[in-house]
Amino acid sequence: MQPLKAPDVHLTLCLTHDCNLRCRYCYAGPKRDAAMSEDTARAAFELALDRVGQRLHLVFFGGEPLLRWDTLRSFTALGRGLCAPKGVELSPTVTTNGTLLTPQRCEWLAEERFLVAVSYDGIAAAHDANRRDASGASTHARVVDGLRCALAAGLRVRAILVLDPSNLQWVGESIDEARDLGVRDFVVNPNWSADWSAPAVRESLTEAYAALAARHLASYRCGDPLWISALDAKISAHVKGGILASEHCDLGCRDLVVAPSGNLFPCDRMIGDDRSDRFVIGHVSAGVDARKLAEWVAGMRTLPAECLTCSIRSRCRNRCACANFAMTRLPSEPSSALCLHEQLAIRAADDVAEALFAEGNEAFLRRHYPGAVR
Repeated sequence: MQPLKAPDVHLTLCLTHDCNLRCRYCYAGPKRDAAMSEDTARAAFELALDRVGQRLHLVFFGGEPLLRWDTLRSFTALGRGLCAPKGVELSPTVTTNGTLLTPQRCEWLAEERFLVAVSYDGIAAAHDANRRDASGASTHARVVDGLRCALAAGLRVRAILVLDPSNLQWVGESIDEARDLGVRDFVVNPNWSADWSAPAVRESLTEAYAALAARHLASYRCGDPLWISALDAKISAHVKGGILASEHCDLGCRDLVVAPSGNLFPCDRMIGDDRSDRFVIGHVSAGVDARKLAEWVAGMRTLPAECLTCSIRSRCRNRCACANFAMTRLPSEPSSALCLHEQLAIRAADDVAEALFAEGNEAFLRRHYPGAVR
């Protein structure tokens, strides 16, 4: 019997371990010029197509994937050629540091209907605190130029902003700068490997989430709402009665993450430089190793007792294996830092939602309570 296929599957192809930046919080390991072959990509597509029924979300990752521009173009064409006969829609994304975006490249990406996710930590002081190039030089201006190119081409652009103790004081100004450029979609992620324990850092973090809430609230009130993942995801979870089972950490059960070597991983954060088989759960030549996958899944079935009795557990990311591992070295053990981030995010989201719901803000209701808008 043919196994049931998921409507949507994500296939992440790590095109190279090389990068032109040396970000201080990078989890991708030492940089080296190792790139994915077409045979590996083809095998990865075939594995993914065995799992997907309707839409394949193709994510190009790295290293810096735009260092392999010709490869990215070739693999996009390969994917479309393999998906079309099966009636599967290909939805492509590239996650990039933005420094190698040009008008010509953005024009092609727009023609291919890409989502472009750009790592951007904000104004120059915030961005350059961690995201410098291999020579130690600032990259802020180059990333802003890349964002302008992408937006001018009409691309869907998502800014990935990493919260780090070194940039918290500029979060509000950073959102303002990106919004002035034309960005409306923000993924805000903490640097899970940072030390969040100092009282001064926790106070700054509290202020940073308040700044996110203030910008979010203002954007709705002026009729041009932002999407800020750290807040909107919490509001959405409240509306749905909690994070759905299908939204929890996948760990390779449905989605596929492929290194240049062809090794399969539970999460893109676990590839590193792919010199160890510690997190490998299979290879494109043979598929996912059911035993290794089962070990990861089993490790995520238990949570600490305090999580099970927590009032916000249904909206918490305590089941994110890579975040837990980065902080506690155990995929099922959330840290106090994750707990703090989640509490602050939920509090900020609720402050925004309660104010906008009480005001009957049409843009807010249309997004989160569409049945309430006539």
